[in-house]
Amino acid sequence: MAKSNIPTRDNRNINKDHSELISLDASILLAADPTHADIHSIRIKQENVESVIFIWLDPQEKSGLNLVGLLRAINHHVQVFNDTSTCINAIKFSQEKIFFITSSVDSSLIAMVHNLASVEAIFILALNVDSIKGDFPKIFGIFPQHEELLRTLKEIFDIFEQIQLESFVFEHDKLFLWSQLWKEELMNRKISSKKETFVAATRQHYRDNAMINRIIDEFDKSYRSTEVLKWCFHSPFPSRFLHHALRSHNQEQLHACHFLFSDASRFFQRSAKRKATEKVYRGMKLSSDLLDILKAHTGQLVCTNGFFPCTKSRANALTLASIPTYRTDLLPVLFKIDCDASVPSIEVADKHSAPLMVFDVCTSFRILYVNRDQMTIIKMRTASDAGKKIALDFIEQHQDKTLQSLLGELMRQPMTPKPGTRPDLRSTSRPNSNSQRDSTLTSEEIKAQKCIEKGEIDRALAIYQRIQPVTPRILNAIGQICADRKEDYKYALQCHIKALKMQEEAGEHISDTLTNLGNVYHNSNQYDLALNCHTRALALHQSSQTPDSAAIASNLIGIANTHWARREYPEAIDHIQRALTIRESFVPPNKPSIAATIAILASIYQDCGNIGLAIDLSKKALNMFESFPSTDPSVLADLHYDLGTMQISTDSFEDAYHSFERAVKIYSKILPQGHPDRVAAERDLQRVFDLHKKNKTNK
Repeated sequence: MAKSNIPTRDNRNINKDHSELISLDASILLAADPTHADIHSIRIKQENVESVIFIWLDPQEKSGLNLVGLLRAINHHVQVFNDTSTCINAIKFSQEKIFFITSSVDSSLIAMVHNLASVEAIFILALNVDSIKGDFPKIFGIFPQHEELLRTLKEIFDIFEQIQLESFVFEHDKLFLWSQLWKEELMNRKISSKKETFVAATRQHYRDNAMINRIIDEFDKSYRSTEVLKWCFHSPFPSRFLHHALRSHNQEQLHACHFLFSDASRFFQRSAKRKATEKVYRGMKLSSDLLDILKAHTGQLVCTNGFFPCTKSRANALTLASIPTYRTDLLPVLFKIDCDASVPSIEVADKHSAPLMVFDVCTSFRILYVNRDQMTIIKMRTASDAGKKIALDFIEQHQDKTLQSLLGELMRQPMTPKPGTRPDLRSTSRPNSNSQRDSTLTSEEIKAQKCIEKGEIDRALAIYQRIQPVTPRILNAIGQICADRKEDYKYALQCHIKALKMQEEAGEHISDTLTNLGNVYHNSNQYDLALNCHTRALALHQSSQTPDSAAIASNLIGIANTHWARREYPEAIDHIQRALTIRESFVPPNKPSIAATIAILASIYQDCGNIGLAIDLSKKALNMFESFPSTDPSVLADLHYDLGTMQISTDSFEDAYHSFERAVKIYSKILPQGHPDRVAAERDLQRVFDLHKKNKTNK
């Protein structure tokens, strides 16, 4: 056991004061009658509005402890589970960061949770530490006593909020464009939301949290716009509520917070201008994968989803980046930022260290260089004018639309092509397919494929990883499983790159490996690299003496998806239509692949604003899929849901209602209660019902 990575505590007396375990679920958040509330408050009640969830898994209630109140004293949102499988499903589908607390010492469970991307930290309440074997850098301790666990949990949570909480969006990401447009809307809207709206919404959400309600009362009585930044950084409230609004882009939450962000931006604009460029620093701990992405975007713009606090003290930033007790799998990073005199920043007191230098929300920076070393140095320069220009150019290109309508269209799904949101379009052989197996496969490879077909992904990986010698085919199989089934793009990338190198050295065909690489780069938001790989693979397939039309169509779709993610809609449409033409020419026709291609084309048209054509194509794809008995029901549900979102944007409320109704019916059969997709469909079904009723009343 790697004890350096799994610290233990020596306290032996477990307090039994809290004997009744309270289970929290979505019904608590839905307890209030929404009849007299508006749409904004309804949606805020139904969703978590903070960026971190504490999950307490106590199988069969064996600890006998009620930790809910104690955990909520640290973080508002707590979920309790007694059933392991239900808990794992909740984590898999979570959009928030998870702090996982458990009384289980099952090594296989800990390993499974540790590998889930949304899990940030693990804390174990147990006397027996010897049963947990392995190197688990996300584990922050095995505690025999819950008081020590809670103390450490709070310390780690405080560190996390300093060095890990922000996320980055890059120049070609749609979310970057959205953030710059939202900033323009924030500054230009004449009528903002009111403090009363914010107070009412937050009181509704935190109605069963006495501590936060006391802070809300204080805010309601004492808030002044001259103290806006003091409040924006006041933890736990409202700083966590504001951060989640910016991170999740929840429109109703942003609406409630609008007056605070507006006051903050105006406060920044009124602040005294600096006479010269200043240097500030930020220490963080980031994954190697994210550092690769930052390096790939050298020379381009980036912004964060919040105020991005920095410090004038290089020493303080280095200390924060070098915290040895926080996640040894993350790498220390020092941001060095040149602040142009024209970009406002304000000094704010900080309880953890020296005063912070704070930039306004969604401030743009240009990445000058990324120097990977024991301490990675990322040099950036403020570039607010460049971000503003992107927003203004987009507004100029869409003069027939309001700024609010542009923001709404950018936030409609799909934001970018994501793994699993569309039917599988690749025609190359995959380790998890049911297609005819290669006759040259070894017995171990066939055994691994059978495990995948039964859903035993970790077992399949273990089989592949022990096969010797390691060939490009094995590496590609492992890479595909990691990318498609585990969303571990960093390891998938390593496998495909190693396979490519081996094939190039041996003079073997590399087109399929390039396609795999293109898909992984795309899912890692490295669109330039994805486009390069798909373009190279397409050229190789087209120049072959016996061109593979299916592979050519697959690469055309990969190229289309990359252009789509970069908002290059004409190029995306051209390549997807070329792929569709090829797939429609097959004899006999592969109707599922045709339907899938039409569905992607519909989503691209939806994304670029041609809603009428998108609706027609979606209906065509849906009709084709419904004619296939073997169609995955989740695909049908997703298509019905997407169709409903388009129909509601054209005020076709009755059609939208029927689409959401079908989506809910399917989700109810295949997804557990509380699953994000099911909750979203149920929520929008109610919303369109209310809108339809209101529309009929107005007529």
